[in-house]
Amino acid sequence: MGRPRKDYRVVATPEPVPGNPDALIVNIIGPGGEPEESYDFSVFTKHAEMAVEWALAFRQHYADLSPVSRYQAFNRIKFWFEFVADFSEPLVATRDIDTAVLGAFIAWLGTKPWSKSTRYSAWSIAKQHLGWLQRNRPDLVNPDLEIPFNAFPRKNAESRPREALSRQEMERVLAAARMEIENAWTLFKEGQKALARVDREAIAAEPDLGRLNLRDLGVMLAVIEDRFGGLPPKVLDMVRKGAGLNRLNLAITRSGGIAGVASRLFAPPETIVAYMIAIGAQTYANAEALRMLRRDCMSEHLLLEGRVLVSWHKGRAGREQRRSFLRDKSFSVPALIDQVLALTERLLSHAPQRDRDLLFLTGGVQASRTVGIIPGYLAASLTRRFVQRHKLRDDSGNVLRLSLGSLRVSGLTLAHERSGFDILKTQALANHATPDTTQRYVDNPRVRKAQAVVIGGLQARFVEMVRGTAEPTVAPKSGVDLRNATTAGFICRDPLSGIAEGQRAGELCTAWLGCFTCLNAVIPLDEDMLIRLLATKAALTAGRTGMAPERWRLLYAPKLEILERDILPKFPDAMLARAETATLPALPPVE
Repeated sequence: MGRPRKDYRVVATPEPVPGNPDALIVNIIGPGGEPEESYDFSVFTKHAEMAVEWALAFRQHYADLSPVSRYQAFNRIKFWFEFVADFSEPLVATRDIDTAVLGAFIAWLGTKPWSKSTRYSAWSIAKQHLGWLQRNRPDLVNPDLEIPFNAFPRKNAESRPREALSRQEMERVLAAARMEIENAWTLFKEGQKALARVDREAIAAEPDLGRLNLRDLGVMLAVIEDRFGGLPPKVLDMVRKGAGLNRLNLAITRSGGIAGVASRLFAPPETIVAYMIAIGAQTYANAEALRMLRRDCMSEHLLLEGRVLVSWHKGRAGREQRRSFLRDKSFSVPALIDQVLALTERLLSHAPQRDRDLLFLTGGVQASRTVGIIPGYLAASLTRRFVQRHKLRDDSGNVLRLSLGSLRVSGLTLAHERSGFDILKTQALANHATPDTTQRYVDNPRVRKAQAVVIGGLQARFVEMVRGTAEPTVAPKSGVDLRNATTAGFICRDPLSGIAEGQRAGELCTAWLGCFTCLNAVIPLDEDMLIRLLATKAALTAGRTGMAPERWRLLYAPKLEILERDILPKFPDAMLARAETATLPALPPVE
């Protein structure tokens, strides 16, 4: 008897019953077993059966993803159900969806005044739900359904370039952040010193606050620390009849109010955002990855003494992100993280279990006493207030458009400039899968202008090698004299005229090696120029054997043909005879 085959089939989930209200509620349970989030699909009860099936897909597909991903996906699902309500034929269940319906949905998205990336996002969420049902519950899906692979190709081609701060703007932002951080750290250290010089045991053993000198900052902080867990009580709780906290309320008021006293015990939300700006500008972390930075994100470098590895998780990346930093500066990332750890230590016992491993905890002291990881909306709002508070302006004098997301773009752009515009080095720094993604980050007018100057400099150096002369090619202002930047060393009338094919007026010509075919080319009729042209001909001919034939025919064959057919025959025969016997200058290899 043969060996029995193992059954790898998964037992199908019982089909949900539309009449069961629980089938429309998706509850997400946190790592500690506590309820984390809840999503109510009953808002789509006009198509209850389909809503139950899509709630099932949502529950299974998004259970292990980040809260932000779940929130965004649930908000995008409404577009699908809006389409279902507008569709000409009734769609009761997922089985009623065929390929033609998906094509109509794609066309319906195309009628919306949205960007292509927004339309793609709405389509992608619907596609993910249908794909999960097709793989795991084929009994609920039309067996002939074919989901289009790429409904919105090149979705990022029409996207606006990401806005990046200039080096001067970034310096102003970091200077403002440093000011807030130093002030906050000074207040916190003042509170720590005040607590260290008082007798904590005697204060905790005294039941009557009237016998304590609450005018002393250390005594007052010790009372808040020992009796209220380090969180100042609410004013209403202190002035409530019978509470016996009137003297404490008066002492807090004299010491700067609840916000002032809280700043000596832990970091308020405004301070947390200042730290996030300073750390984000140096790590280049995504905004959400920065917000979810863990308390154990630092580890000593195994090979380099004095360096610290800072690690964080990026949702779309397949591996952990990390960068190394020195500890020798007060404003370095390790020093800032150490400060945040100290500023948030008192909040750990008050934070929910799911947030206790995270770094950027904050406690509310205005209306509530909510403690936990700083919400994304609050971080964005406080970043705008940070700009207003410090009256930050961009280089044009307008209000600076700063966000936590722009810190990554700005940091990578500045790093790209420092690396000499090496896209592969910047890609490694950003941990992108392809250079295309990195290019979208660093593609902005400032980088393109700087790249044009670098390209012009390289072209000018090539011209020097062709001419064999030491004439200066550097201009005092622009950095490069672009007037002589041609392939074979002759003069271009105006490299900014845009006369060559595919070029724009006012922008530096990028038709490198296309000068032979350009009307702007000015070729002197002298023997030195002829010798350099013969050397160029020899280099182009030699390049044929060193590269793929298709590449040579596409890039270099047209130039060689024009050189041999139109340019060289115009020189006198006697000059050609003398030039052919001369020693040709060595040119860089054609690649």
